[in-house]
Amino acid sequence: MEATAVSVGKAVLEGALGYAKSKAAEEIALQLGIDRDVAFIVDELEMMQSFLMTADEEQDKHKVFLTWVKQIRELAYNVEDTLMDFTLHSDKKPSCWCILHTLRERHDIAREVKDLRAKVEDVSNRNLRYQLIKRSGSNHSSVEEQTSVAAAAIFGIKEARHATFEQDKSKINLQQLIKSEEKDLRVIAVCGTSCNLGKTSEIRKAYDDQEVYKGFQCRAWVQLMSPFNPNKFFKDLVRQFQVYSREVNGKSEEGNAPGYDVLIELEKLESLGQSYFAKEVAVHVNTKRYLIVIDGLSSVVEWDWVKTYFPDKKNGSRIIVSTQQVEIAILCTEQPYQVTELKQLSSEQAVYMFHKVTQEKPITSDVPKKQVTRVSDSTGPTSKSNRVTSSWNNSAISNSEIQEEEPKFMYSGIGNAFSSTGKKFERSRTIALVDDVLVGRKAEKSRIIDLICQPDHKQGCKVISVWGMGGLGKTTLVRSIYKSQQLCGWRRAWVTASRPFNREMLLRSVGLQLDKDIQENPVVANESHQEKKIMTKVEVQELIKQTLQEKKNIAMMGPQELIQKLTRFLETQKCLIVIDDLLSIEEWDSVKEIFAKANRIIVTTRGKDVAKYCSREDKNMYSLEGLKGDTALNLFKQKVFVENTEQIDLHSDHDMMEQARLILKKCDGLPLAISTIGGFLATKPKTTTEWRKMNDRINTELEINPELRTIKNVLLRSYDGLPYYLKSSFLYLSIFPEDHMIRQKRVVRRCVAEGYSKEMHGMIAEEVGNKYFDELFDRSMILQGEDVNIYGGKNYSFQLHDIMRQICISKAREENLVLTLEEGCSLCSTNGTIRHLAISSNWERDKDAFETMLDLSHLRSLTVFGNWGSFFISSKMRFLRVLDLEDTFGISDHDLDQICKLFHLKYLSLRGCENIHHLPDSIGNLRNLQTLDVSGTRISELPATITRVSKLQYLRANCVYVPREIEKLNALHTFGRVDVRHEEGIDTLKGFKHLMQLRKLAVVGLTAANSEEFWSAIASLKHLRSLSVNRDFPRIEFDCSLGGRLFPPIWIESLKLAGKLARLTEWIHHLQNLSRLQLRETELQQDAVWAIGNLPNLEILHMRFDSFLGKELLFVQASFPRLFQLVLLNMRHVTFVKFEDGTMPKLELLQADQWGEHWEGRQEFTGLRYLTKLKEIWLGSQISEEFKENVQNQLAEYPNNVSLKLMSRD
Repeated sequence: MEATAVSVGKAVLEGALGYAKSKAAEEIALQLGIDRDVAFIVDELEMMQSFLMTADEEQDKHKVFLTWVKQIRELAYNVEDTLMDFTLHSDKKPSCWCILHTLRERHDIAREVKDLRAKVEDVSNRNLRYQLIKRSGSNHSSVEEQTSVAAAAIFGIKEARHATFEQDKSKINLQQLIKSEEKDLRVIAVCGTSCNLGKTSEIRKAYDDQEVYKGFQCRAWVQLMSPFNPNKFFKDLVRQFQVYSREVNGKSEEGNAPGYDVLIELEKLESLGQSYFAKEVAVHVNTKRYLIVIDGLSSVVEWDWVKTYFPDKKNGSRIIVSTQQVEIAILCTEQPYQVTELKQLSSEQAVYMFHKVTQEKPITSDVPKKQVTRVSDSTGPTSKSNRVTSSWNNSAISNSEIQEEEPKFMYSGIGNAFSSTGKKFERSRTIALVDDVLVGRKAEKSRIIDLICQPDHKQGCKVISVWGMGGLGKTTLVRSIYKSQQLCGWRRAWVTASRPFNREMLLRSVGLQLDKDIQENPVVANESHQEKKIMTKVEVQELIKQTLQEKKNIAMMGPQELIQKLTRFLETQKCLIVIDDLLSIEEWDSVKEIFAKANRIIVTTRGKDVAKYCSREDKNMYSLEGLKGDTALNLFKQKVFVENTEQIDLHSDHDMMEQARLILKKCDGLPLAISTIGGFLATKPKTTTEWRKMNDRINTELEINPELRTIKNVLLRSYDGLPYYLKSSFLYLSIFPEDHMIRQKRVVRRCVAEGYSKEMHGMIAEEVGNKYFDELFDRSMILQGEDVNIYGGKNYSFQLHDIMRQICISKAREENLVLTLEEGCSLCSTNGTIRHLAISSNWERDKDAFETMLDLSHLRSLTVFGNWGSFFISSKMRFLRVLDLEDTFGISDHDLDQICKLFHLKYLSLRGCENIHHLPDSIGNLRNLQTLDVSGTRISELPATITRVSKLQYLRANCVYVPREIEKLNALHTFGRVDVRHEEGIDTLKGFKHLMQLRKLAVVGLTAANSEEFWSAIASLKHLRSLSVNRDFPRIEFDCSLGGRLFPPIWIESLKLAGKLARLTEWIHHLQNLSRLQLRETELQQDAVWAIGNLPNLEILHMRFDSFLGKELLFVQASFPRLFQLVLLNMRHVTFVKFEDGTMPKLELLQADQWGEHWEGRQEFTGLRYLTKLKEIWLGSQISEEFKENVQNQLAEYPNNVSLKLMSRD
């Protein structure tokens, strides 16, 4: 996976290049006469960017390379800072500009650019000097080829081991096989899982063994060349035969090494030609016991050629073949063969031997005839119960008797053979928590089994997706389902997606497992049989033979033949296939057509987008959540208190319970974390002190404790799978403190200012940033906040899982991205350039340490939590881009003068700073400012100088007056809330028509006098998508000018209206793109509701506070075709809501509270049964008990399982 340094380097370099290639930078460079130098710098940065893009393909990211990447990152920062500094000079008044044109100023700037160019050249040359990245595409293909070979080797070896039922019960080494007393010629193939790693050393160790050395009369080690060269092959053999002969017999000339004499002799014989050397080889191998090592065998053709030169003289000769291809190893080895692990090099690298099976007690003809019944308990990949039993004279014979014909005829769970393929750690470790991870999962298990067993009226395969973050127990849950007795009639196959993904490996695994199921249970495979078939001994032997041959066929057949076989089988059999840990849509696309005929497929994945793509229908998606409350506590106790004698009543021990709850809070419902930490504590004293220690240092333990490292490894896989642009956004979250609820708009606007999110493909930078964080949620990297609108599809806030946050902090710390000043931190250990600084609320506010021990000259962002300190702002922070003071205490107006000297600022948030009353005129100096958020302050008016901030895109405030010439802010795309009640309000409204980039607008104070001007001004805003309008006084009809030719912009998607609407029926039909509508105090009649119901794309409707005046609200047939959320709050006049048959066919959520306050008598819904897609009803605390009872009675007769939530008064 891509190193964090490379991901961050890409993001920073992209930002620097973006600015360096901008028109502003080009103009400044031209004015200052440094355009050639800047062009050179840009060209070199582009080359570096290309190098970093290919770095993801390099397998060996060594320390020197990563150091170079970090140097690129720092260089990119410096380039962007320098160029932006020049921009500030260009923005000065003409008098200052004249001074800049003096020779001295121009000389200083030119010198600075020359220095920068020299640094760029130096970093670029460093790549050439150390050859950090290979230049040609051939290396990339070589790496891919090696990776593919390694993956195929792992797959083939494990398949071969299962195909021969090898159990590794007795360890056999290579020396033993070579020295065995068997007289027949034996070929031993050695195959590894990664290039030549380990194979050569293991063979050499056996080859040089003293007993082996003495046991053969001639020996040679030959490296095959490609293409095969017989002449060189024979010469090499003769040379080594003669060298060995001289070493053994001591016939070398005095003082000469044997090889020297042989070389001289061979040169003399060269003229005799190839036939001489071939005959010389034949003499040796026909008369002597030989040991030959064939290194680098790569094709069957080569082997067919080589093997003809080595006769079997029944003298115990041996040939050792070294190859990377399993097929070659199998073909070289005599049948029946066996596979033995020679050496485990690492968790993902091993060396294996393929050798002929040594026969044990063969079954002879005098063995009494017996009948054998095939029994199969296909319980899944971890089953050890697949077996062959027999009945003979009413007693079962042992497995060893059955195994005599073909040794070790047992399956130990073929699925596990692939669970760790190509991965950094064994996936089996994540499910090694036995069934305790299934605590509290009975409902989930039952639901998914129901989905499998339910008949599907649609043609094709039903795909069920189980998704959620790593460590939730997705694999364990699905494995328990896979082994369920309720699915005993299904053919089953389990595969874990390898990394890197290998389609052929996956398909071959499925083929072998499904074929295994048939071979083990031939009776069930033929559903026409009513009873088990009784098999004779001969039939058993024949079946074993067929099984081995079939497995070999599947292992050897080509991709197309394999696909055809799978397709034919899936068309005729009832199959369940599990694909565990699917990572991407592309992986699914590569296999979905092949599996299209399967009855059921279960996919486990960490990504919501992958789950949705695979399942196609929401009903077939299952989002697995963490364990809650007592369920989590029960799992924790089950792991900690292994023995009954250790049990402690936590409910009676307040201190231990408190520590347990703190541990569980850190685990945040993650079963893997609860089980692993609980298991670790099981080995420790069961005391409050011990548990408190765990809480105090749990973050450190996750880093260094090998017993807890599995937790981090599992979650790290999610991080490693992120593309570089998401890694940058994710690491940026390390700025925020533990348990902090992060507003998505806040962090997105920050990412825009930092350059992590840029415009692309017609989307503005903010939309791209929102897409990034939505994707992080879909990938289970961040968790939904409390105010998420699951039906509206919007995440207003989110937070990090505590353990995921530790990974975020750890990775950010590796790259020296963020420095957090917090309680207990040591500034003495601070080294490197500080780019992002976060000041925690618990830091002591040490002014001396802050000013003397921190280098803030390259700081890009400053975030303050808690109390403000005036010394936080320094003139040294000349490159500061982001200043985030949201909800900071103690900052006041006089602090803003210093802030307004930070000329590079792009993001300034004073949100929630209640002591701020005014913005200074110097705010106009912040020419680069893109985001200004002063909502939640006491600011009621913006200064006139705000119009100088021409790059401002996002302006949020609470009902502020704005100055004239607001049209100068023509980069604005979010503007609100603007108060237009004042005398200059008309001028403000006229200015709106020039803000052509506006996408979101919120206006308050609309009156009958200014409403026409307002609607006329915004009518031409083609980019406007969200509009919020609030009236000045109650009962003012602010749509009185609408209708005819004047109506809101037709492109609007979200509309909030507060105030009386008298003519809605005359203009609402123009808003064909409207998807969200919120009404408040609109005093509508029934005809207006019917008009709204005809909108084709309306998905969310909120009606609040007297938005409807009638007593009965009717939703008629065929209305609201796409609505999936309906909220009815504070409808004081309404007592009766009726849903007709055919209305709201897609409604999923219905929410109601505070009805009928002006009327006495019965209040109720009718027609709930017609809402066929309804999932939830939320009733507020002020709904009458009679009303609730009525709803419950209707739901009792409801065909679907609708959830009723009764909201508390809290």
